[in-house]
Amino acid sequence: MTGLGAALRLLPRRACDVDDLVDAARELCAAGWPGLRLVLDEDDPRRPTLRVEEDERSQGVDLLELAGGISGGTHDVGPAGLAAALRRWVDERPVTDAEARRRGIAVLGWSRTGDGTLTWQVAVRRGTGSVTWTPHPFTSALDVLAVQGAARARAADVVVRCSAVGPVLLLDADEPQLATAALAAPEQVLDRAVEIGLPLGAGCVVVTPGRAVAWAAPAVARRLAGESTEPCAVLPWRAVADLPWC
Repeated sequence: MTGLGAALRLLPRRACDVDDLVDAARELCAAGWPGLRLVLDEDDPRRPTLRVEEDERSQGVDLLELAGGISGGTHDVGPAGLAAALRRWVDERPVTDAEARRRGIAVLGWSRTGDGTLTWQVAVRRGTGSVTWTPHPFTSALDVLAVQGAARARAADVVVRCSAVGPVLLLDADEPQLATAALAAPEQVLDRAVEIGLPLGAGCVVVTPGRAVAWAAPAVARRLAGESTEPCAVLPWRAVADLPWC
């Protein structure tokens, strides 16, 4: 660590004042957010709560806890920084069924059961990144299938970059998780691989959610997975379509 880095670590971090955060929340509620209902509950002045409601979804945050999280990081605690922190929180709100149907994209991620298996998921792009959709308890099975089908079709339109690194085809996107969207239509990727001189019809994919996807011959794919420092899955590309939905 440089002398400057060490000195910066010694600088005191400014704590987030809860009253300032409440003021920022009042301004956010007054300004409004298209399609959302923002409610600031100050009935208990010791635990002010901000709630966002959209269609069938609702989520709240204790501003005292949020202030603690802001103080523990390197966030700007001025008016602009607090307003940005609240907008980030709103941007990470749960995805509604309607939004998932309209904008969802099929991507791969780890199962929520924590068993280390890959599943197809529906992700919606927001200003701060992608948020995964979870069907509402009252969402019908037919509606779930419709959302998943639309997300798989929409995945084919995601811009995924294909590049050859030796015998490996790398799939990458501006948002790393979206790189897996290309596997919703693997035949298109195979065509691109042939164009750049990598016939991978018998290949395997190495999937590390949040990272670029590697596609290579089985032996090469297994070697890549063995060298990875992150959890990853190796499977024949033809098996990807049969992975379950989360």
